[in-house]
Amino acid sequence: MNQEKDIQVSVKEAYGNAVSLLESGNYELAEKQLAEILKNYPNDPNALRLSGLSSIDQGKPEISLIPLQKAIKVAPDFAQAHEDLGTAWFLLGELEKSEICLKAALRLDPAKFSAWKNLGDLLSDQGKEEEANKAYEKALSTDSKYSDLTKAMTLVKKGQIGEAEKIYKQILKDDPNNVDALRLLGLVATKGGALDQGIMILKKCTEIAPDYALAWENLANMYRQKEGYENLDKSIYCFKKATKLRPHWAEGWAGLGTVFTRSSLHEEGINAYQKSIEIKENQPRVHLSLGHVYKTTGQQDMSIASYQKAIKHFEMFGEAYWSLANLKTYNFSNEEIKLMESQLIKEDLPEKERVHFLFALGRAYEDKKDFKKSISYYDEGNDLNRGRGSYDPKAVEAISKRIIKFFDKTLIEDKLNWGDQAYDPIFIIGLPRSGSTLIEQILSSHSEVEGTMELPNMLNMARKLGSGSKDQTAYPEILSTLSKEEIESLGKQYISETKYLRLNSPFFIDKMPNNFSHIGLIHLILPNAKIIDARRNPLDTCFSCYKQLFARGQMFTYDLNEIARYYINYIELMDHWDEVLPSKVHRVNYEDVVENQEEETRKLLDYCNLPFEEQCLKFYETKRAIKTASSEQVRQPIYKQSVQLWQHYEKYLDQLKQGLSPLKERFNIPD
Repeated sequence: MNQEKDIQVSVKEAYGNAVSLLESGNYELAEKQLAEILKNYPNDPNALRLSGLSSIDQGKPEISLIPLQKAIKVAPDFAQAHEDLGTAWFLLGELEKSEICLKAALRLDPAKFSAWKNLGDLLSDQGKEEEANKAYEKALSTDSKYSDLTKAMTLVKKGQIGEAEKIYKQILKDDPNNVDALRLLGLVATKGGALDQGIMILKKCTEIAPDYALAWENLANMYRQKEGYENLDKSIYCFKKATKLRPHWAEGWAGLGTVFTRSSLHEEGINAYQKSIEIKENQPRVHLSLGHVYKTTGQQDMSIASYQKAIKHFEMFGEAYWSLANLKTYNFSNEEIKLMESQLIKEDLPEKERVHFLFALGRAYEDKKDFKKSISYYDEGNDLNRGRGSYDPKAVEAISKRIIKFFDKTLIEDKLNWGDQAYDPIFIIGLPRSGSTLIEQILSSHSEVEGTMELPNMLNMARKLGSGSKDQTAYPEILSTLSKEEIESLGKQYISETKYLRLNSPFFIDKMPNNFSHIGLIHLILPNAKIIDARRNPLDTCFSCYKQLFARGQMFTYDLNEIARYYINYIELMDHWDEVLPSKVHRVNYEDVVENQEEETRKLLDYCNLPFEEQCLKFYETKRAIKTASSEQVRQPIYKQSVQLWQHYEKYLDQLKQGLSPLKERFNIPD
């Protein structure tokens, strides 16, 4: 009897020794100790479970399956073994098997915090967010110390952010290392607009709990909201941490794909999106995003396939249909047109998707030369979308008048060559749909020039200069208060902010069309920058804008009268720049390029002080990422089909012609 008792004590000591060795990371000695126990007691469930746990900790989940399954076989009520087996299956990508094991553990022990939390992570990885949230709430309810957290989360749902914040802060006062309270407090701060504070809190959270995947994902999304390439880099880093900790997290990989793409790391973006889809096929928006990257990189067939997969998973996905239309080279079949029209009669169709369907149908019937049906869909889509925005043409015209008044010849002469002397930037400005992408493609085909994208930096700079005063409307007048050094620093700031998009070429293109309002600012801070004004027949330009559903901004384009007003405002500004900055801006007319490609290309290169290169005439062969609606069109040789396109719709454009009547004689606007 005493001998049996001694053996039991010996086994207990050996087991305790194995636990200590595992906790200290000494896996080799721990496994020798466990092997010794299992040699004498092959069915000991605790030793079997520890053996499996050792393999999991060493990144060998496949080896853990045998001892864990055996532990459950000999001890079916062993909740921890069920949970550990669930962890092993999760690491192996067998999410359904993992879910079964975790639920088995919770049937045996419903108050098990770790099992509920792991189940929440698992469900979240599968996109079952509602179920995941319930599991997380169950996890919190298992321990009385989490009751205040649950209460605060409920307050957040009710919109009582301030009250929730007080609870989180009290929890952290009692327990400064409560990572759940830290994470939730960070999210609350961000909701209240304190993004930097939210980032600071989440950084502390990840320092305390470096394995907290959800905190890394939250931090990644916060960095994604901030301006600047350095924040995109930080977002990428955080998403990488999150996906390493949860490799089967479809949403995490999709987030990583988005920040890669925003950083112009297109191949990396494609790989991340593909990984997300491999984990979870039914993600229409991820298929859409992948289609956008394929379009940007010139892989049109892959782009079409991705858009079609998005539609397959969500038949009311008007945005995917519009994305096909927005390729400008895709022709809808009669069956596709019927499917789109059938969606429009559905009462539960979201308004945003309805707008996309209407624009896509406008394009579909345009391709079929049924211009009456086409314009009816364009009109309905524009009317609906205009109602979703708050564009004020009077405000735009007022700021333009102030800009014209401020940037007179005296100011320009007084501050001559004050800015940074960099020659790098080439700005292409004008209205959208005016041929600017074609000019960019011609220039970026030159060995010394690289295209980037429509950069928001100059617009952001003007906005920040204006918001730096008490009345929030100091731009452009605030520029008169800046010293030569401050003006120069603004130029250096622009060059620095855009550096991450560049490789090694001496010159780069900023193709933000709306920069035409800020030519004075550009000249002031970057006096050696080149500025190219892309022009096209006013009726073609304005009507092409009307047919385009922009991803963001350009709210003036959804009403024919407002488009005309905006165009007139643009012409007035450009006339002013021509007067006070003679020869500063080089004008390129789209129709002239179509008629005399080589002659206009040579003029363009001469203005930019670039030697002629034959490749600029073969711009359609240049392989580069293009992020605008004309991406597929400029991958073809020049064609004449886009000249005078407005004439197909002439009898429907009286409002536009009337709006442009002040320019009638100058641009031959018909009655």
